[in-house]
Amino acid sequence: MGCHIHQHRWQKLKMLILRRRVREFCSGLFSDGKAALVTLAAVGSFISGLVALIPGVAV
Repeated sequence: MGCHIHQHRWQKLKMLILRRRVREFCSGLFSDGKAALVTLAAVGSFISGLVALIPGVAV
């Protein structure tokens, strides 16, 4: 946090907190093989649903 501009310091602090939250969230999703498989299946289902909902996405 070496920036002299006060706003930039807060932006860096917010990004640090956000990165930790994302890391904690993703560590639970990919903790073992079974969780990783379920996560990938959910992402695939979500993408499939979007393609079915919006036909122009599949181009």
